[in-house]
Amino acid sequence: MAHEIEVPVIIVGGGGCGLTLSSFLSNYGVGHVLLEKHTGTSILPKAHYLNQRTMEILRLHDMVEEILEKTCPPRHMSQVAWKTSLGGSGPLDRKVISKFECFGGNDGTEFAEAYKRDAPLRSGNLPLFRLEPILKKLAEKRNPGKILFGHQLLDFVDEGPSVAVKASDELGNTTSYRCKYLIAADGGRTIGPKLGVKMEGPTNITDMVSVHFSADLSEYWDDRYFACHLINGECNTVFESGAIVPMGPNWGKNSKEWVFHCGFAMDDQIRHDDAALLPRIRQLLKIPDLDMDVHKISHWAIEKVLADKYQVGRVFLAGDAGNRRPPTTGLGLNTAIEDSLNIAWKLALVLKGQASEAILNSYEPERRAVGEINSDWGLFTFNNSAVINTSLGLIPGDRMANELRFKSLFENTDKGRSFRAQVARIISTQSIEFCAHGIELGFGYRNGLLLHDGSLPVDRDPLGLRYYPTTQPGHRLPHAWIEAGNHVVSTHDLVPRNAGFSLITDSEGSDWTIAANNIRQNRGIEIFVAQIGENCSYWDYDDRWDSLRGTQSGGAILVRPDNIVAWRSVHKSCGGGIELENAMAQLLQGDIHVSIGGDAEEYSKAKL
Repeated sequence: MAHEIEVPVIIVGGGGCGLTLSSFLSNYGVGHVLLEKHTGTSILPKAHYLNQRTMEILRLHDMVEEILEKTCPPRHMSQVAWKTSLGGSGPLDRKVISKFECFGGNDGTEFAEAYKRDAPLRSGNLPLFRLEPILKKLAEKRNPGKILFGHQLLDFVDEGPSVAVKASDELGNTTSYRCKYLIAADGGRTIGPKLGVKMEGPTNITDMVSVHFSADLSEYWDDRYFACHLINGECNTVFESGAIVPMGPNWGKNSKEWVFHCGFAMDDQIRHDDAALLPRIRQLLKIPDLDMDVHKISHWAIEKVLADKYQVGRVFLAGDAGNRRPPTTGLGLNTAIEDSLNIAWKLALVLKGQASEAILNSYEPERRAVGEINSDWGLFTFNNSAVINTSLGLIPGDRMANELRFKSLFENTDKGRSFRAQVARIISTQSIEFCAHGIELGFGYRNGLLLHDGSLPVDRDPLGLRYYPTTQPGHRLPHAWIEAGNHVVSTHDLVPRNAGFSLITDSEGSDWTIAANNIRQNRGIEIFVAQIGENCSYWDYDDRWDSLRGTQSGGAILVRPDNIVAWRSVHKSCGGGIELENAMAQLLQGDIHVSIGGDAEEYSKAKL
């Protein structure tokens, strides 16, 4: 029998999902090998928006420093615009149809204050071909010699107690591995299909073409734009229009690289004619002599699919292997990184013998539910763009009628002003894509590794714009700045970096402190206790935590390693903290909450 290399975890896929998972596992002290069939990181911009949830996760794991150095500054991603063109000198050229603030906008606005208040970091913007090398370098530093690019998965067999894996390198040399758990971060290309996982949902909705190029657009670009959608009377409807987004490495009008996105109907044969793309882009931009150095033209289909299962035996699906959706709202990479964190800390507790293997059964109900929500949201926001074109009254193929519509749109008359105001109002509905603060931070697990406290479901903005912070179990711990000595930290910083939990209470919560010490001694799992308030080691720095904590004096909040609330006692302990010890025992055994219905009274506990 050939020699096998034994390793606790094997990750298949070295994109953003797999590389972040690798760093998380390394931080938790979990041995692993990563296999990536390509020899290098992405050559395409692909995903680029890093939402606040992602930024705070990377911050927690000491992965954000270089990203902050290279990401787009907030000012240069504070507006999104719809214009007739960037260039041109005609009466309808360079006209702003409408624009609005995005991702928190500029300082002093309502959205900016919410984004600054609700998370320790603002959103970032860094295309994947610049981000992945950073993530790869971090993964290699933390797990040297085991981040194997140019290594392709040949086969795997889940044999019950372990998974047998075969892989080959660039030269065709094969290696056999045996792992406890296999993570599919391969985009759904190989592992899911072999397991019989079905991707459910519509595919081939629209053919998209992305052109990555270098050009000098400093004369035409507004420093505040994150993206600019271009549509005019000459180019007709959405399938003859497009959007342009800067890709750095400088930002604002000094960006050197750009991506132009445009869509085609799936039966439009012109979509295969790459030679026609550059003239078309110049036509839309109204810059006929623009010098464009094209790096890559890529074709991809819009789809919204969700895996029917995220776990099969000892194999777990993460990132695009579990769901794929339109890029609107930028939920792909961000969802994948959250998947990686969710499975990483649970694997760490199991492999260290601190928790039952049953806790891994909570991965699917937690992350598949979020995958479904985010996939639906991506398609919802993508489809809303059709409403914008309808508001303009454009007719496919009727250039004369469309030019007349644009002339009337910019008339200096009461009719023109009303038309513009109505179009602007409808374009503003696309804030569901560019201001999805509630979607990014306000997700909650109804089923999973949590113990519900019987409280009623929290508010949720159906448009996804507003985030309502809550400490209800299953939700992200609200961020607030707190002070310890001369240091100001986030409530998120209270979670230990070794897959431990944190317990937040106040000066009246001494019973909880005793219980946490008992758990540490009896179970060997770390619980960091933070008492916040007067006469405590932590002070409420900006007087927000008291309004966010959701507990009375002496209450307590138990926070998971991913800064999700696992359990809460609104009141003081009635039994010397025994409630916390019982709660931790249930959680570590895999006793989780399953939502039977929509109301809090219908929540019940079931052991998976």
